[in-house]
Amino acid sequence: MEDSKQGGNTPFDLSELTGFQFGPAWAKPGADTAPTLPKMHMIDRGERRGAPRRNTGDRERRSPRPEGGMENRRPRKGGPRHDRDKREERTRRELPQPAEGFRVELRPTNGILEIFSKEIQKQKRALSLLDLAGVVMAGKDRYDLVFMKLENGSMLIHSKKGDGACWLTEAEATAYLWAAPWFSELYTAEDATVEAPKGNFTSVAVCTMGGEVIGPVNWHGYQAALMSLYRSKYSNMPLDAFKNRISINKEEESVQAWLEAACKKTVWKPTRDGAAETVLEDAKAVEADFVANHYAEVYETVDKVFVNGSTTRNLLSPGLAAHVATMSQRTKNSPQMLIPNLCHGLARHHMPIYKWQGNHYTGPSRVRAIPEGTVLADRMMDIVNWSKEHSGEKVEAMFAALSGVPAGTDEESKKAASDAYAPFASDMIWLLEQGFIVVTSDNSIWYPKGSAAPAPAKTEPRHRNKRRGHNGRKPAPAAKADAKPADGE
Repeated sequence: MEDSKQGGNTPFDLSELTGFQFGPAWAKPGADTAPTLPKMHMIDRGERRGAPRRNTGDRERRSPRPEGGMENRRPRKGGPRHDRDKREERTRRELPQPAEGFRVELRPTNGILEIFSKEIQKQKRALSLLDLAGVVMAGKDRYDLVFMKLENGSMLIHSKKGDGACWLTEAEATAYLWAAPWFSELYTAEDATVEAPKGNFTSVAVCTMGGEVIGPVNWHGYQAALMSLYRSKYSNMPLDAFKNRISINKEEESVQAWLEAACKKTVWKPTRDGAAETVLEDAKAVEADFVANHYAEVYETVDKVFVNGSTTRNLLSPGLAAHVATMSQRTKNSPQMLIPNLCHGLARHHMPIYKWQGNHYTGPSRVRAIPEGTVLADRMMDIVNWSKEHSGEKVEAMFAALSGVPAGTDEESKKAASDAYAPFASDMIWLLEQGFIVVTSDNSIWYPKGSAAPAPAKTEPRHRNKRRGHNGRKPAPAAKADAKPADGE
């Protein structure tokens, strides 16, 4: 299995990718207010020691302390971080131990990598891989966990049915058939009437999680009914934990309701050709029939498998589900862990990766210096020189400065500005595709440091009018021809 089929065609919610606005809400276009930063009351310790004691009158004006000491005070809330830590600790306690004998990697899916590639080439932006890693980890269906068997690891039992189920033992894979969406393709259930159980029954066992009535503990079929319920609905939790959720109900109405239900029995018949008359009396008979006739049809045994991050725990062996939960949470808390695999994934989609300003970036082209002696057209020279002098300022400011047309608020002014900016935008795109300048996700334009100064545009002598148009100006293609050699170097 070369790659995951899950996540590749999933309709992502990509609202946060629109325009690649990774900043907070106040930094996005259309925001009217700047963030309000909390005041930091930091006092130097030396200053604190030298400060005079506060007037005792201040104490009188303060609210009186509640009587009765510390026990009567209102408890202090832990805050979001404290709550998150408690949830993570509870999750770790509930999870089983991760299965040993596997190398596990978290990788972005092909689907999200394709979206990154298309949007970056479309918008010509340079994007930090740390920001892209945060976008990947914002949705569980945007990443896969790759399980690779080591020498001491067991083989992986993977479902061929497209449901994403994966197990470590034949017993787990067989028990899953009761909850599998493909069960009805293999077996049909029918009701049969049987003789009521005999005995003195004064109470029934009930599962407190789903309210299912199992039967009296002194009934000969109790253990079989208990295990049948466990396999069909609660096999994703340890058996001992399931048994701890069983309570005893001594109400006579509950006992009578169970006796009436016990007179009805469910049997199963296989749907395969030639087995229509076969009747399977209990769960063990169904599981034995499945192993003998359908196991190889449903499962494949592999040493490497892709498990999508959105796969639920009841579709995985407990040891594999523990890997998914712990690695997903760890990478979400530290998205930089994803950067190496993000680099490999983007490289497969022919996206350049480079180090700039101390971080890893990708963009329409690798950032590079303008080769010495490169001749650029006048408008391109203006863009390069402006970005060099105002590196880090907004693209809109550059357009307004170079075109001489400020951005207006009414429709007429906006139309005039758009027409004036269009030629500069066209030339800027070419410079971005060469990597000579950079525009980041917040629409800031940058001139890479260390670039050699380009040569000014060549101008023709005035007496050589044979190469000019009727108005005395150089034809537009001539300017582009001068800029072409930079692309080939």
